Amino acid sequence: MLTHGNMTTYEYLKKQSIRYNNKPFLYFANEVITYKDMYLKVNRVASWLEDKGIRKGDVVTVMLKNCPTFYEMWFACGALGAVLLPVNTASTASELQYFLEHSESKGMIFHGDLVSNDHLEVMESRNLLFATELSTDWKESIESESEVEHTKKVEASDVAGIMYTSGTTAKPKGVMITHENYLYAGHSSVLYQQLTAKDRYLIFLPLFHVNSQYYSSMATLVVGGSIILLESFSASTFWDYVHKYKPTVTSVVATIVKILLRREPHQFEKDHTLRQAGYGLFIPYEEFKEFQERFGIKLFQWFGLTESITTNITTPLYEEAVVDEGTGILSIGKAGLGQEVKIIDENGKERPFGEVGEIIIKSPSLMKGYYKNEEASNDSLKDGWLYTGDNGYMNEEGYIWFVDRGHDLIKRAGENISSLEIENVLLEHPQIKDCAVIAGPDEIREEKVIAYIETDDQQLTEKQVMEFCKGNLAEFKIPEEVYFIDEFPRTSIGKIQKNILRDEYIKQNN
Repeated sequence: MLTHGNMTTYEYLKKQSIRYNNKPFLYFANEVITYKDMYLKVNRVASWLEDKGIRKGDVVTVMLKNCPTFYEMWFACGALGAVLLPVNTASTASELQYFLEHSESKGMIFHGDLVSNDHLEVMESRNLLFATELSTDWKESIESESEVEHTKKVEASDVAGIMYTSGTTAKPKGVMITHENYLYAGHSSVLYQQLTAKDRYLIFLPLFHVNSQYYSSMATLVVGGSIILLESFSASTFWDYVHKYKPTVTSVVATIVKILLRREPHQFEKDHTLRQAGYGLFIPYEEFKEFQERFGIKLFQWFGLTESITTNITTPLYEEAVVDEGTGILSIGKAGLGQEVKIIDENGKERPFGEVGEIIIKSPSLMKGYYKNEEASNDSLKDGWLYTGDNGYMNEEGYIWFVDRGHDLIKRAGENISSLEIENVLLEHPQIKDCAVIAGPDEIREEKVIAYIETDDQQLTEKQVMEFCKGNLAEFKIPEEVYFIDEFPRTSIGKIQKNILRDEYIKQNN
């Protein structure tokens, strides 16, 4: 069932370009790009992609820092019915190879300073229709392309994007996102953030993340607001940019809250236009209060997954944050409008209020499934419910608390990291017999990667293990601490008991 008609992301951009015309859609550095400008740029980029041989259903990979070209590629793919695949800018050559091979990508656009010779060799080995560096020459070549509207037959139910996400398997799974999914994310995000066309959304989190796609960019597009795009977050210039561009709303991660609180007072930290900031998990209540009181910005929490498309659980802006008196932990909010949330036990039965179980979600718009992975799709999507694998509990007022990650997912400075992915890399080392990767608490980055190693080689060092990881994992996935262990605690069926390792680590580091 289509909940928002049969429009595509490209058609929605066209609609807004007519309605808002010369209103700024995007501020980036010294550029101001209007809605009309963006629409015409998208048409030219789509023409270029078509000239290169891109057709409906083809996957186009982008490895780009935050920049206007990301939006141009996103909507240009939408115009042709092609599929955008944004990859993490820290991806190693081996990770990129997996993304390109698994997605069957036909082309790639990248920032030159993000890739090494190994990355380039991977691109060459894939025999892509194009592997183009984003450069001044490329931008100039686009200017000669046609600005004429594209009228390909593209449906709202067609896949518009693939986002690879870490999970319970060693290899990331490709979440298929339709045009309808993206637009639903935009419309629903407008509601829970109470946005209007007057809002200016400050985006500095990476555009390859769903946060900046679902909750920020699509919300701004459908409401007719303006995006203020920064290449990245910088604590030293943050308040200067806020003063310069005068944003009204933004999205942050816990790391940024901690960093800003630890900095010396800034002349613009109280004299600004920001009224609110949405965030994910793990901000301690004391820091939550301190941030709101010091900067005068209302913080509100949200919970959603790449697979669930929108924020399914959120703190209502009209209510105060709720804290569990027993633990002092903030609630992640209530089920959003049109969302259903249950807490279930291992048999699928609903848990009583206050008791911990798995969080499952039913929404008018969930992912289409995992690309080329029907088994994982069927495991996650059952009878219209998305099984998140995350644990939590609900009180009688409907507020929900997040307890832990059921799939050993590590959250580091906004990045989701699969422990199994790291373990598979470690096990390729000839001297490592067995290993386990867990999350350790980190005051600044929420969680850090901790590796436990079992080996017969008494000469193997922590440094050697980290060096081994460098060629096979993105930097943020490399273990920050390595411990050698004689024998792992195991269950009766031989599974390593990570909960015991976590408890022991916390005990020793308190």
